[in-house]
Amino acid sequence: MPSSPPPPPGPSGELVPPWLRALPLAPEFHPTEAEFADPVAYILKIEPAAAPYGICKVVPPCAQPPRKTTLANLARSFSALPSSSPATAPSFPARHQYVGLYARRPLPAVQTAWLSARRYTLQQFESRAAAARGPLLARLGVPASKHLSPLDHDALFWRAAAADRPATVDYASDLPGSGFSSAPSSRAAAQRHVGDTAWNLRAAARSPGSLLRFARDEVPGVTTPMLYVAMLFSWFAWHVEDHDLHSLNYMHFGAAKTWYGVPRDAALAFEDVVRLRGYAGEVNPVGEADAPFVSTSSSVSSSAVLPIAM
Repeated sequence: MPSSPPPPPGPSGELVPPWLRALPLAPEFHPTEAEFADPVAYILKIEPAAAPYGICKVVPPCAQPPRKTTLANLARSFSALPSSSPATAPSFPARHQYVGLYARRPLPAVQTAWLSARRYTLQQFESRAAAARGPLLARLGVPASKHLSPLDHDALFWRAAAADRPATVDYASDLPGSGFSSAPSSRAAAQRHVGDTAWNLRAAARSPGSLLRFARDEVPGVTTPMLYVAMLFSWFAWHVEDHDLHSLNYMHFGAAKTWYGVPRDAALAFEDVVRLRGYAGEVNPVGEADAPFVSTSSSVSSSAVLPIAM
């Protein structure tokens, strides 16, 4: 398990909660150019070390795609979304989410996500996220000017999730498309970036060694990538990946993101904790209708990393 320095004091003078401080970090791998050439072979190679954590972080041996290229690919993806208008700037729908508890019951706010009445361009969503940051932190007694580490943000998220006044945030999820170009290029090795490799998410699922290359039809989020655009305290529910497959994620840019995960051998125990402690036993156990899902992803990452859920 990678070692890390002790966390700094929490945002309001308190230490980060002991349970958060005690969580192990997912392993981080730095493949060589030769190892990075075949995604499936490399994932199989590192899986024994990564599986006990449910996820790992892979740092590519090449550069990120140019921001200009990524933005152009995102714009094309947004323009292709249903209800997009060629007469307007590329935009995407977002959902409102609650973060917090019911005021009178120690249960999560049930109305967790609903479609916003407006669409955002990427610049508009960035402005919305920046404007919401100060009020979201103020609800927790934290000045917007305070420097916060990724671990501080985690502590604040869980504090917000336990607050008896739910906050509302926006999150765009499951948008078909990618910040990568349509296919890897044959650029010279010295100029290659991640989008030029077999790890390009538009092509990785059908790479040699992947059984998904035999799928006749495209399955969004399985054989083709999806986009997610988030702000402070946005969240994605605990879940099992589709068909129990591995999941490959890439952060194009933005603030650090945290994945939490549960290894496969602890999945049922975790589900019981969520069912009993989080929902007071008001949902059914695994194997019965309406059972909650268990996640398979975890770790803090910056832009140039590839988190893989095992």
